[in-house]
Amino acid sequence: MKKENTAADATTEAAPAPKPVPTYVKAGVTPDFAKLRVVDADTGRAIAHVLEADVEKGTVRRYAVEHGNFVREGSDLKVIDEERKVRFEWIGDAA
Repeated sequence: MKKENTAADATTEAAPAPKPVPTYVKAGVTPDFAKLRVVDADTGRAIAHVLEADVEKGTVRRYAVEHGNFVREGSDLKVIDEERKVRFEWIGDAA
């Protein structure tokens, strides 16, 4: 007996829904952190060297960089805590 395709079958065979973007990320803790891009919500520019970010609180914790080099404070890298509106985007086909 031959199975007929119906509109309901076509819907269930469609690609799975994209993975939701988290609202909080932390390097070394959040799964797929490397597959996310942190973006300034006002300018649309990517924010580099992010350690931690929270969309709901509007906070970013990142390494300080000047002239393309990490900034040191003693023997540690300098960390900047900022209040700014951010959003997360999946990089490429990571979703």
